[in-house]
Amino acid sequence: MVGILIITHNNIGVEILKSAEAIMGKSLPRVKTVSIPSDLSADKLGYYADQIKMHIEQLERGKGVLVLTDLLGSTPSNLANYFAEDHHVKIISGVNLPMLIRIINYAEQPLELLAKIGIVGANKGITKENEV
Repeated sequence: MVGILIITHNNIGVEILKSAEAIMGKSLPRVKTVSIPSDLSADKLGYYADQIKMHIEQLERGKGVLVLTDLLGSTPSNLANYFAEDHHVKIISGVNLPMLIRIINYAEQPLELLAKIGIVGANKGITKENEV
């Protein structure tokens, strides 16, 4: 099963995960979060980098890790990209609740396919096709 790491500003990821667990009625042990303060100072960057590396290494059990971040090009996204080269990681930005629920429901799929499933889930979860 693919591991899932949610890296966001403040507690966005924590709250999305809590909501997904409430909706699904179960705890999700293969999903971890890292919350990076919006006002992060440069001297604290290493602490959060270490957390991300630790979680990736814990979650990576041969199937890879799908990393979900809130904003492409932001600190959470940049830190995820820093570790992606050395690990079996795929990164998606723009995490939302429909994306996470879809990913959790299909977590047994291979990493590359799971990333695509997550993107479809995010898009279908925010608008009806005929309204775009």
